[in-house]
Amino acid sequence: MRYLPTVLAAFALGALTAGPLAADVDAALDEHVLPRMERLAEATATLADAPCEADALRPAFAGAAAAWAGVSHLTLGPAEESGRARAVLFWPDERDSTARGLRLLEQQGPEAWTPEAIARASVAARGLGALERLIFERDAAPCALTLALADDLAATAAAIRDGWTGGFADLMRDPGGPGNTRFLTAGEAEAALFTSLMTGLELVADQRLGRPLGSFDDPRPRAAELWRAGVSQAMVVESLTALRELAGLLAPAPRTTAALDAAIAQAARLDDPAFAGVADPSGRFRVEALQTAVCEARNIAGDEIGGALGVRAGFNSADGD
Repeated sequence: MRYLPTVLAAFALGALTAGPLAADVDAALDEHVLPRMERLAEATATLADAPCEADALRPAFAGAAAAWAGVSHLTLGPAEESGRARAVLFWPDERDSTARGLRLLEQQGPEAWTPEAIARASVAARGLGALERLIFERDAAPCALTLALADDLAATAAAIRDGWTGGFADLMRDPGGPGNTRFLTAGEAEAALFTSLMTGLELVADQRLGRPLGSFDDPRPRAAELWRAGVSQAMVVESLTALRELAGLLAPAPRTTAALDAAIAQAARLDDPAFAGVADPSGRFRVEALQTAVCEARNIAGDEIGGALGVRAGFNSADGD
């Protein structure tokens, strides 16, 4: 709009405010979704290819965890199928199902550690949560199980990526096209991406920050995401960075991007890798302040981006697209 002659600016502004903008779905796919899905597949493959040594597996694990944080808001489509998102990371795990699932796998022995058997195992015994316990609590022992779970994680991530590149992205690009019953209109594809943005911000505020915060009288640092690996703070930074990227692609959103930039900087300054500081009043205050900043960014995004796209304010993003 800024390139139009001045004499047309007022007319153009009126035309824009007459109806909702259209999100650039192609840009969101090409510059956000697909590159980040490829990164997830590559990072988990790197983890699967690492030698069975804690010193090699731990940085590879951190890379895979960061890659997952960058796509964990994209729970639609390929991530929904066969419970793949939960198989990448079963969290929150209120009942410590991961520990029970791992015990069962170990009791069954190596004959249960084939790719086919692992794929049929409980999602709680698979993915980053199970690998975290083996790598950071047991120095990757038993190796055969650690490697089998890493291979399974890489296969799951590749399946999610291939689902996007092998058809789901095309459905979003061609709403209402032949055989496309998932997205009947362009508005549905736009709303799905906006829902992913809002759900991602909810996840950061309510889960990634809210769970370790618990209450003032009962902080729960060990409820933090992947706290054993010390990547809880890094996952918040990575998630917010990815969400800022998506927000900027959905609609012109200077207020939203400014709010997210501020939240990202605040998260990076925490110096609390596993959110252990929530048990201390001063550390808790900093995490609460970050949570407030993320909630504020979400409210701004709902108003600014939701308003631009014509998405009804006050919708429940947990309801899906």
